[in-house]
Order: sequence, then C-alpha cells, then structure tokens
Amino acid sequence: MPKTFVIKGESISNLLSQGSHLYIVVTARVEDFPTDIPLTPNIREPNKKSSTYKEIFNSLVSEPKAFFNRNNGIKISAKKATQSASGKELHIEILQDSEGYTHFGIYDGGHTLTAINAAKNLGIDLKEARVKVEVTCGLNEEEVAVCALAANTTSPVDVRSRINARGEYDHIKRFISKIESLENKKYKISYYQNQSGVPSDKRCSINHIYKMLICLDRVKYDYSTSGKLQHPTSLQIPKVMNATELERINRLLPLLPQALEIERELYKLIEKHLTNPGNKGNNDTLASISTSGNTILADGSAFGFRAPAVLSLPVIAAYRAFLDSDYNWIFPFEEFSPRLLKKVWSDKLLVALKKEKAKGNNAIATTLYRRIQFWSDLCTTSLEEKSRIFEEKARSTKKSSSKLTLV
Repeated sequence: MPKTFVIKGESISNLLSQGSHLYIVVTARVEDFPTDIPLTPNIREPNKKSSTYKEIFNSLVSEPKAFFNRNNGIKISAKKATQSASGKELHIEILQDSEGYTHFGIYDGGHTLTAINAAKNLGIDLKEARVKVEVTCGLNEEEVAVCALAANTTSPVDVRSRINARGEYDHIKRFISKIESLENKKYKISYYQNQSGVPSDKRCSINHIYKMLICLDRVKYDYSTSGKLQHPTSLQIPKVMNATELERINRLLPLLPQALEIERELYKLIEKHLTNPGNKGNNDTLASISTSGNTILADGSAFGFRAPAVLSLPVIAAYRAFLDSDYNWIFPFEEFSPRLLKKVWSDKLLVALKKEKAKGNNAIATTLYRRIQFWSDLCTTSLEEKSRIFEEKARSTKKSSSKLTLV
C-alpha cells in the first residue's frame, strides 16, 4: 500500500512539469517535517559518527534560522505529489520497499533527515528552521539511481556504493539469494556504505566476496606463469563493471559456495589451534591474530578471535590448482578440500604466521601477503597435494584392474 507524507512549507513551487515528470521545490518547515520518509533509494545510510552528519547537526541546532542557506536540502522521489487547497502543504505518495519498489523515498539528504530527527528528539526549538525539499515524480528506478549518484558528492562515497547504485551487483545478489534458498540460511552482506543490519566486519562486505571470487580466477591468474598475473596479490576491485568483467564474475560465481566454505573451515582450524590445551598461555604467537576480539563471516559464523580480512584469501587462491580452464573442479570438492586445507594450514600458513610474529611483524596484510613467494608457496603445496591424489587414484585404478584380471 502506498503511504502519504505531508510536507508543510512556506512556499511550494512547481518548477518543471514535462510529461509524466513533475518537479516541485518546497521551503519546508523543519519542526514538523516528517522524519519517517524512507531512505530506500539513497546509495548509503546516514552515519552519525561522520563529519558530514556532525556539521549538519551543529548547523541546525546552533543557528536554525540560517539552516536553509547552509544546507543542501533533501531530495525525494515520489509516485505522486498533490498541493493542498491552502497552498501550504504538499502531500507526497511513496510506494513501499516491502512491495518491491526501491526507487521511492529520499535519495539525497539522509544525513539532513537524521540530524532533524535527532534535534527533535532532543527538544531543540526548530520553529525558525527551514529546509529546501525537492520532490520529483515520474522517475524510473535507473533515473533515480543516476540522480542519487550525482547528488551524493558532498562527502566521499565508496566504490562499492556507486557500483551498487548502478545495479551492477544485482547478478551477485540474485545468486546469493539462490544459495540462501538452497541452504536455508540468510547471508549478511553489505552492498553500500553504512548499511544497517549487517555486521561491520569486512568479511561481510561485497568487496570481500568479490575478492574471494578473484582469488579463484584460474584463467586470469595463472600460477604456472611468472609476473604480475601469477597470483591475485593486488586484489583490486574494478570501479566499473563492464561487460567483460560481468561475464568473468558470472563464470566465477558458481565457485562462491566453496570459497565461503574454505574460509569458514580455515577459521575453524585456527580456532582449534587457539583453543588447544597444549597451546594454553601461548596463544599470542600468530602474527595478526588476537584472542581479544571476534570475527564474523557473511554466513553468520562467529569466532572468538580477531584476524585481518585478507587472512583467508591466499589459501582460497591456492585452490586454483584444482580448477581447470573452465572453472570446474578436477576432483569432487568435498573429497579433496578437507585434506588440502589442513595441509596448507599446518605446513604453510601456520608456520608463516609464527615466523612473522617471532620477527616482530604483526601486520601481515602489508608485508607477508604482498610477497609473491608466499602465494607461490601455498600454491606449490596445493599442486603437490594434487599430484598425490592423482597418484593415489592411479594406484587404486591399477589395483582394481589387477583384481579383475585375476578373476
């Protein structure tokens, strides 16, 4: 059901009306401005800790009368807008997000709205405060996204939020939705800045999910060659998802459940090491890992230690040795993954983390993880394990053949 909000103002001007597009500017009274207008089309959620919010709030409460001239105002996408007979009220109709409409509501001015709401809750006298409100009707979803991107320039908007606003993560969202249905669980992944309802852990960001997929790109990052593209050490997220990049990620997406499993099982191994009675009192021996915090993964798994988000990425990248050029596993994943992961952890990662800690280095993201040799060592371990599995299967096949001959 659509919801109607009433904006009271000193002046309401219809500046542009072209076809189905309607553009109205209101000099709105702040004291009775509706603060429950949804922020659905905004490309990021308001952050009360940000300098932008603090500047807006201080401006409003210190000099309410000057707020109109000092603030950029609020921009709203509405389904319908009707001026009252008195000419002092604008009734705007907003279609709800719960009904599948994501482009109606405030697409710019979320921090302003939050500041107004906070000032009201504190009982600040806002009788003299006014705010400029721009209401546009008739825009489609794509047009609202473009407007939101263009409007949010006062403070930096991260790449993730811009990509999301352009709808370029939609294919990943659809795939994750399918995983959720199959696994009967809910993944918590942030696609834009300050997104609520998602843990602040970087492992719950779409950026981390994207990096996990990049690490499994067997074709682009060929471990058998040398040079910059031997391993995905830079882990750069593209600023624009062109057709080539979208095709590449779509080919890698089926590997996402396995990437998530590798990360989760690795953290279980680390937790087992840290809670081992034999290591009691000696837990502070792994570089970058601390038992004074916690780690949360996108699937909701939680662990009682703190580690950098990059920790699992070279391990995931080592699994490229078990992929063919079409991104298919050469052996059933569930057969080789447990033994490979234990091997990579115990023989390489655990040893490396202990060595770095002994050297006084506790920042592996800027040291150990930037060394090509470290990534190569993990990949070599993976290749050796692959060779062992091939040999085991060959012996098993030969043994079966011998039995058949004897019969």
